[in-house]
Amino acid sequence: MNAATRTRSSSRTAGLNATFDDERYAWTRRTSTRRVGVVAEALLLTALTAVALLAAFGALPLVTSVVVWTAGFLAFIPLHAVVNLGVRGVFDRRESTLDEVQRTMRDRSSAAVHAVRVVLGLVAVVGAVAVALHAPVPTQAYSVGFVLWFATWLLSTWHLAWTLPAEDD
Repeated sequence: MNAATRTRSSSRTAGLNATFDDERYAWTRRTSTRRVGVVAEALLLTALTAVALLAAFGALPLVTSVVVWTAGFLAFIPLHAVVNLGVRGVFDRRESTLDEVQRTMRDRSSAAVHAVRVVLGLVAVVGAVAVALHAPVPTQAYSVGFVLWFATWLLSTWHLAWTLPAEDD
C-alpha cells in the first residue's frame, strides 16, 4: 500500500467517524427514533418475505415481486441509515476507531443475539430449501432465504438500537 492509498483510506475512515459523531444526527440517537427504525426495518423485511412467498407459490406475478423488492430495498437504505446513525455505526467502523464503551456495547449485543442468529440462519436455509421443493416458482424460495439471512446480519444492530439508552438519559 502506498502513501496515497493509506491517506485516502484513513481520510475515508475519518470522514465516516465524523459522520457518526456529527451532532446534526443527534435526533437519531433518541431511543424512540431508534426503536421506530428497528420496527420499520423488521416490518419491511417481513413484507419482503411475504412477497417472495406469494411469488413463489404463484399468487403474485414475478414482475410485481421484483418491483416491490426493488422499492423495498430502496426504502431500506434510509431506514438503516437512521438506525445505524443512532448506534453511531459501531458495527461498521474499524475496531481502532471505537472507544472501550463502544466496543463493549457492540460485543454485548453480538453475544446477546448469537443464538437467535444461528437459529434464524438455519431457518433461512431450511426455509429456502423447503419452499424451493414445494413451490411452482422455486427461484423465489431463495429470496425467502436471503431475507431471513439478511435479518441475521441486522440482529446485533437491532438489539443495540433497541436496548441502548438515549445519550442524554
